[in-house]
Amino acid sequence: MKLIIPTDLSDITLGQLQALTKLEATPLNDLERQKQTIELLTSIDRTTIDKVKLGDLNDVYGKLLSLSKASEGLHQFVKIDNVKYGFIPNLSDISTAEFGDLDTLCQDLNENLHLIMSILYRPIDKEANGKYSIEAYDADLEERSRLFKKKLKANVVNSAILFFWSIGNDYLNDLLTSLQEDQETKSSNHSVKSGVGIQS
Repeated sequence: MKLIIPTDLSDITLGQLQALTKLEATPLNDLERQKQTIELLTSIDRTTIDKVKLGDLNDVYGKLLSLSKASEGLHQFVKIDNVKYGFIPNLSDISTAEFGDLDTLCQDLNENLHLIMSILYRPIDKEANGKYSIEAYDADLEERSRLFKKKLKANVVNSAILFFWSIGNDYLNDLLTSLQEDQETKSSNHSVKSGVGIQS
């Protein structure tokens, strides 16, 4: 039997990523964690895993731990089963329904990741001259989210999460800079009113 070991996030699915995240949070002894991780991410069934030499098991697990999580730019498009999906073209144009659903679903990010990705990536309905539009938002995400759980690659998911993290981080930095500048302006105005720096 040929063992296929994933080497980076493009080799595993969104569903496997969710299961792996849940597994990492589960209290297990080291050997059981290794076995469950190998079963989840490779083509080996549990019966076969139980027959593997401990040294070989450790080698396979070590390779899985080094799954490349190299930072990638946002994947604007993905193709699954001959359907091209596009990331929301302009986040400032999202509807209140989209924002509200994303906000609610992000309360349990890992559990709802397939639903979140189904909001962010929707079938492209028009594409021309480097621009595109996606299907209108419909809160009935079940069918697409099931498809994404099975077939959307984890590197696409990772890039979307990093994209949102960087947007949030930039927003926070801008907010802190603005607050600091506002505080300095108020402090400067207060100093002038108090007579500080006035020579007689």
